[in-house]
Amino acid sequence: MIYNSMMKYIFLAVFLITSTAVVAQDYKKESIDYRQKLSQEYKSGENNVLTAREKKNFGYLNFYDFDPDFVVEARFEPLDNTEELKLETSTTRIASYVKYGYLHFSLKGKKCKLLVLSSPDLKDDPEYYNYLSVYFTDETNGQGSYDIGRYMELRSPLSEKVVLNFNNTYNPYCAYSKRFSCPIPPKENHLPLSVKAGVKKGFKSFRKF
Repeated sequence: MIYNSMMKYIFLAVFLITSTAVVAQDYKKESIDYRQKLSQEYKSGENNVLTAREKKNFGYLNFYDFDPDFVVEARFEPLDNTEELKLETSTTRIASYVKYGYLHFSLKGKKCKLLVLSSPDLKDDPEYYNYLSVYFTDETNGQGSYDIGRYMELRSPLSEKVVLNFNNTYNPYCAYSKRFSCPIPPKENHLPLSVKAGVKKGFKSFRKF
């Protein structure tokens, strides 16, 4: 009986470790595919961010190595009101958003909270009507990552549990061209740690995702 119980627990432990490894590999593949697609959008000019001259100097977007520790499950707290939030941008423009809810999670042992925003300008857009924005800063800004901050996208409606993959963060367009006006993350969306995952600042000449 004792032997059988031990074998059952050993099997369960191996199963959990294997399952975790498989899930991590799935997220890694997802991130690699995402990074390749994002770089291609800049390289091909599909997103119209870079001029023809700027594209000549563009190789690939620069990313931190994939880190499974930056794939976390968050608890979503919806907001019942439709409070408007005004955000400063990289220019003199003021951007308007609606507070959609909060994401509560732990990252590297620290409790974190991020405000999720929806854009009134997109509510009637057939393609982007359900887009939600998470603009955040962390301790890498101005060093490894872009000075203003980085972005993540989600899709509404959000369930009570939301997976956040910081390996898939991206820079606003103004990180690559001064022709764009980009929202500055709200002060409450500062993460008190270095998020060494996702996109870095600048370009690189070689391909490695």
